[in-house]
Amino acid sequence: MNKLLARGGIEIIAVFIGISGGLWSEKQIELNKTIKAEKVALKSIRDEFVSDSTSLFNIVKSIENEQENISNLLKHISGDTTLSITKLNAMIFDMMYFAYLTYDNSVYEGLIKGAGKKIIQEDSVSSAISSIYESTYKHLGNMFDMQKDMIATRTFDAFIESGGYLDTKRFSISKSLNLSQEEMFSEALRKKKFVNQISFHYDTNFFIQKQYEWALGKVVVAIGIIDNYLENS
Repeated sequence: MNKLLARGGIEIIAVFIGISGGLWSEKQIELNKTIKAEKVALKSIRDEFVSDSTSLFNIVKSIENEQENISNLLKHISGDTTLSITKLNAMIFDMMYFAYLTYDNSVYEGLIKGAGKKIIQEDSVSSAISSIYESTYKHLGNMFDMQKDMIATRTFDAFIESGGYLDTKRFSISKSLNLSQEEMFSEALRKKKFVNQISFHYDTNFFIQKQYEWALGKVVVAIGIIDNYLENS
């Protein structure tokens, strides 16, 4: 009887061990899948961030160049320097166009946010990534609206309302309509509304430049966090 009980006990233990081992094996397989998915997602997002950081750096440089041009334009208006008609035309064109960030969040949306389960195992890494997409990039979206509505569009409208027009190499307005750009700039740059808008353009652009510099710093930090995690995982 004791032998039967002992044998039965051993069989129960064996069954329990078998079940436990099977569950552990399934969990391990699932964990390995998650780790693999995590690495794929992190490497893809890192590549996106590296590309975005290059774009952000170029945007900052573009704004810096524009600010230098506007500063020279203001000096021209105040009589501290004299700019050619060709240079003035190019500067006004430059003020109408601006650089901004375009980014691809499909990897984040598909592999992380929309995965249905937690893919990134480390909370600090997950937080750094989500902060870029959910906060930093959305903030830059507001900066785009400012660049478009408060700077480029308003500056263009003020220029046109002050009697200005833009000449181009492909179609010369001044030649075809027998207009004098020199007289046009002389008149437009005396209009208070346009001069005030140029000053507003410069001040607002300076603020926007700082926002892109801040975003660049955030992205660089996020890249470092991802690199450190991948190296130690």
